[in-house]
Amino acid sequence: MELMVNSANINNTCKGLQAKTCNPFSLIIGVICGSKVQIRPLLDDINNLRKLPYLTKIEVHILVNGESSAEITKLSKAIFDSRNSPVFSVISGEESVIFPIGQARSKLQKVVGSRMKNRDSTYAWILDDDMRIPDEAHTYLTWLPAFKEKGIDVLIGNFNGSSPNPPAHGIRVQLNDLIHNQNWLNGLPPESELPNRSEENSLFRQQYPDYYYDLSRKHKEHLEKPYWLLPEYDGETVKNAQQRIIKSVEKILTGEPFLRPLTTQLPTNPLVESQPSCNRGGNTFILTSEALSLTPNAILQTNGEENRRSDMIWAIINRYYHQFEIHSISFPVYHHRYINVSTKFNLDKTISEIRGSALYASMLSFLQEDSQSDWELMINSSEKISALYNTYIKKRLVMYEDNFQSINIMLDKIDAENKEIEKYRPSFTSKIRNWTSKENFSQITKMVSTPDNDLNIKKFIQSLNGQIGSFS
Repeated sequence: MELMVNSANINNTCKGLQAKTCNPFSLIIGVICGSKVQIRPLLDDINNLRKLPYLTKIEVHILVNGESSAEITKLSKAIFDSRNSPVFSVISGEESVIFPIGQARSKLQKVVGSRMKNRDSTYAWILDDDMRIPDEAHTYLTWLPAFKEKGIDVLIGNFNGSSPNPPAHGIRVQLNDLIHNQNWLNGLPPESELPNRSEENSLFRQQYPDYYYDLSRKHKEHLEKPYWLLPEYDGETVKNAQQRIIKSVEKILTGEPFLRPLTTQLPTNPLVESQPSCNRGGNTFILTSEALSLTPNAILQTNGEENRRSDMIWAIINRYYHQFEIHSISFPVYHHRYINVSTKFNLDKTISEIRGSALYASMLSFLQEDSQSDWELMINSSEKISALYNTYIKKRLVMYEDNFQSINIMLDKIDAENKEIEKYRPSFTSKIRNWTSKENFSQITKMVSTPDNDLNIKKFIQSLNGQIGSFS
């Protein structure tokens, strides 16, 4: 009989969410590391988990991808130096070779899945290396055994801070906020205290769950309505807030949403509030080892290039091929874009994201079409999936074109009315204009609409069963 850990003994910092009384369990954490500087804060956070009374053992497995294995080993030894620190391993790769993200994910999950296998009360947590573990995690981790008991195999967590989407997919909403907030602040006495409009923002988030995302398919109203700047500290003046905006405005180019940060609300009853989902990102809890060991991150090659969103295809395979229960739940980590940020938009990653998202949407829409749409029917309907893919590509391009046009209109307004930005950040609007130019949109259209896309989609769908079989 295992010792039950009473929730009253856990420091609960969450509003609304209470720790769950649970049996002790082991936690295996897997991370792909592309930067020593970037991963260090996360490793510090992981080391702090050793203090939690319900964790009997913590393992950390780090797949090095583009960084020095020796340096990551040295860093890990320095951080995990206490007697009760987590056990760690560094999975070495060739330092001159950077694996595409889908291949790297599959390599990591093979290791983590094998460590989970045949171990009772052992769960895994797969994290991106630019995540931070908040204090709230000390509470929500206690719910993992209850989800396992309920029959859930995979839990998809979410994020606070920066959106996991490409920086280019949040420009419009932040420019909209920039204009509205500047107009609002200009109408207030400079030395007055900045009003706190957090309640309005909270209602906004509830009404528009994709409030941070330019290309949402759920709603469009969030694109025109403002999200209000909040005081950074008690007593911040309007003048200081205006100066903060000018100082931070180029963060819009790097994907750090300082005007419209991603903020999620913790659940009060996680077992009731979780929902079926395949929308996986860089914060995933694995409660059944076979979800890792049996399922590849199937990779779509388009025109010889690997596309993104293999993590979501992994979730689709687990849910519809293996019939695993996959739910999303608001157990957030903090996503911080503080290293390797660039004020130059990445065209190749954007194209890869468009293709990967279209593939995910086409597969999911087919499988959810009706109760007769099962996995084998999808495999035998590759032509229909290809047609759906092309439909989603066209829809995406229409959204891009509308987005670019709206952004350029707002840039004209900013150039005409916000002289402070032009004075102190002279290249800010020009960098965005280069991205949203007609020439760049034509290039995006050309790259995602090449003739052999159709053939590649059919081959990919037809290859899935073979990929799954060879992986396991």
